[in-house]
Amino acid sequence: MSVTRVYTAGTPTKAAAALFDQLDKALKSDGEDLVQKTKGLVVFNIDGEQWALDLRQGSGSVSKGAPSEKPDLTLTISDENFVKLVMGKLNPQQAFLLRKLKINGSMGLALKLQPILDAAAPRAKL
Repeated sequence: MSVTRVYTAGTPTKAAAALFDQLDKALKSDGEDLVQKTKGLVVFNIDGEQWALDLRQGSGSVSKGAPSEKPDLTLTISDENFVKLVMGKLNPQQAFLLRKLKINGSMGLALKLQPILDAAAPRAKL
């Protein structure tokens, strides 16, 4: 399954938005387990837009925009590379080494994010 850009009135909508919607759904069903494995506030800077992923308590939450508190981790990446990362077409370590992904904050938390990214990937329906 692939994620494509959606055009509304001639303006592309970031593909990351659809992936964050998917992640929000995953948090509603499996969030408590994912929160227990990660514990932190993560901000994604994607092509000038921010998304906050709060994995500190409960089942976690996703919101568009900057959080009111200082994040434990900030990841900066392009929309295109974020989609590749979530879809498994871009290795996180390789993205970091190639400067396609910038990490500011807890490297330990960054290393725990793979299950979260996996939860954002669209699932094929059988």
